[in-house]
Amino acid sequence: MSNMKLDNRMKLKFKKVLIKEQVFKLQELLNKKFKNCEVYLVGGSVRDILLNRDIKDIDILIKGVKIKELEVELKRFGKVSLVGKRFSVIKFSFKGSNSQLDIAIPRKDFAYGTGGYRDFTIKSDPNLPIEEDLARRDFTINAIAYNVGENRLTDPFNGLGDLSLKVIRTVGNPNERFKEDYSRMLRAIRFSMQLDFKIESKTLLSVKNNISKINSKTKDGERKVSLEIISAEFLKAFDAKEKQTIELYDKVNALKFIMPEFLKLKKCNQPREFHAEGDVWKHTLLALDMIYTPQFKKYFKEDLSIDTKVALLLHDIGKPKTRGMFNGKMRFKNHDKVGADITRIILNRLKASSDPTFGVNIEEVVLLVKNHLIFCYSDPKEMKKTTLEKYLFNDKFSGDGLLQLFLADALATRPKGQDSDLSRFKTVFKFKKALAKKRTITAPKALLTGNEVMKILNIKAGPEVGRFLLDLREEQLKGKVKNKLEAKRYIKSCI
Repeated sequence: MSNMKLDNRMKLKFKKVLIKEQVFKLQELLNKKFKNCEVYLVGGSVRDILLNRDIKDIDILIKGVKIKELEVELKRFGKVSLVGKRFSVIKFSFKGSNSQLDIAIPRKDFAYGTGGYRDFTIKSDPNLPIEEDLARRDFTINAIAYNVGENRLTDPFNGLGDLSLKVIRTVGNPNERFKEDYSRMLRAIRFSMQLDFKIESKTLLSVKNNISKINSKTKDGERKVSLEIISAEFLKAFDAKEKQTIELYDKVNALKFIMPEFLKLKKCNQPREFHAEGDVWKHTLLALDMIYTPQFKKYFKEDLSIDTKVALLLHDIGKPKTRGMFNGKMRFKNHDKVGADITRIILNRLKASSDPTFGVNIEEVVLLVKNHLIFCYSDPKEMKKTTLEKYLFNDKFSGDGLLQLFLADALATRPKGQDSDLSRFKTVFKFKKALAKKRTITAPKALLTGNEVMKILNIKAGPEVGRFLLDLREEQLKGKVKNKLEAKRYIKSCI
């Protein structure tokens, strides 16, 4: 059914959003000038209202008004910027308002069929039927329009039915839709993860058959889909559902073209006495699952940052390259350090830090991978308190992130016939929790400065001043030196 009226419950949901975003106000002002104009809410905002999801962007379509006339009229009521004549899109904010509306007029896209992200021409037409504008969109669930004035949905491709079925389906032939823009294949996966929807069988088959084209280039050697777009789509999907994203990327063979290093974890066997859960691939997917278990939530109630999640994904990426037999036993010598180097290569290649709203801190991820075994190499009970503090309160990476990685890794390590060993994690967690109470939010509160130590001992600047401060800090963390007076006494006793 192409057009349908809404029931009172759904009508109220749309009304709340339209009042909050001042869309009713926009319609009222435009109708005074342009009697026959129609105002539509389109795209993801319609979908998300119907699904009771938070609304991020408001996309408005104005039918019956030329873009130039619309621009002139809107300037009377607020701030206007034309994003580009090519797209006929206006960003508009009412005077005194912080919210922004994306406003466009109906258009048809004529794709060149190259798969390039912007390889198409646009024909804007203020009188184009709304159904024809919706026909150019990617998926049926994004091709629903809400007529603000008439409180009516236009749904020419049965997007409502697919919302009900929880299905991602292209508008029309999936091969044609993806040929217009190859990045839509990754968008399908991202929506599947974010919405917890299944990708319809023909659409999924088309993704699998066409995914190799995601890295295709023009005759001039330029990528048709930028690495920035690929990275953003992957990270958004991965953040929504970590393990399922990797499994789906693997199912459609996308990892081969985006992160081939990760496929090497498959059939990279591990010693069963330590890893009865299976090879490195199975261990990594299990670790991603562990962050939702009661055992994990007992210590960390908040969600992991995207940096920590990516570090967990790549924490054992160095194992295939370092696997070998040492004294008759299978080992992965320095896989943490090698893995950190591989992690940097992968994330730099994908330009994973490029998205301003959803990029990762590459240096932090690399350091988390590099240090994920730090509490396995040495027993935390034997480590200096200052050493523990250096890793748990570090300005280059999150101490909580390191502990979250440590715990998920430990929970996913299943020694044959035994439970996962969490003893070292518990020791470090307890220490961090106790120390956190004594610290400021930004930095540890040192009892003495280097200048004060030099004055007390009547010595000049040099390496020994640092050693005295480090020893003092160790005594402070042990609770043996509690204030400035005791610190001065301790320093004097060092001579």
